[in-house]
Amino acid sequence: MKIAVMGAGAVGCYYGGMLARAGHDVVLIGRSTLVEAVRRSGLFLESGAFRDFVRVRADTSPAAVEGAELVLFCVKSRDTEAQAQPWRRTSTRMPPS
Repeated sequence: MKIAVMGAGAVGCYYGGMLARAGHDVVLIGRSTLVEAVRRSGLFLESGAFRDFVRVRADTSPAAVEGAELVLFCVKSRDTEAQAQPWRRTSTRMPPS
């Protein structure tokens, strides 16, 4: 399944990384410093059961949600509206407001 994670912070990276580890095609959408690190080395995940780098795509552009079958919106509540605006303009699937 193609999955986009808008908001690649602690929560978004954890769920995105676990879904990628399970074999899904995941793109993390976040800040440039995170995107550069993930592109360079992968996403490091650590749990009681494993410690490993997970290969996952990463992008800074909200347009990266295009084609996703599932979007996890993992931004802070106070940032929800602002972060959704660029995504709404790039998505052809969202109903008009």
